Amino acid sequence: MIGLVVVAAAALYRAFFGPSTIDRVLSINLVTSEVVALILIYTYLHQSPHYIDVALVLVLGSFIGTICVLKLLSEGKLL
Repeated sequence: MIGLVVVAAAALYRAFFGPSTIDRVLSINLVTSEVVALILIYTYLHQSPHYIDVALVLVLGSFIGTICVLKLLSEGKLL
């Protein structure tokens, strides 16, 4: 669990000081995945399935956001 926090801190550093926009997008995606992992670990440890929906919505939002940003960067337009 501490390893996830350390990797998230390194990814946040990369998100703020990354050399390119793609690096920043991917590091934010990594942080989101780690937050989802922490939510699922918390859900498992406390036997509380209520947070699984939150994790699924967060993953879906992260996926859609990543696709939109990468499409905007590659084509110059979103739609």
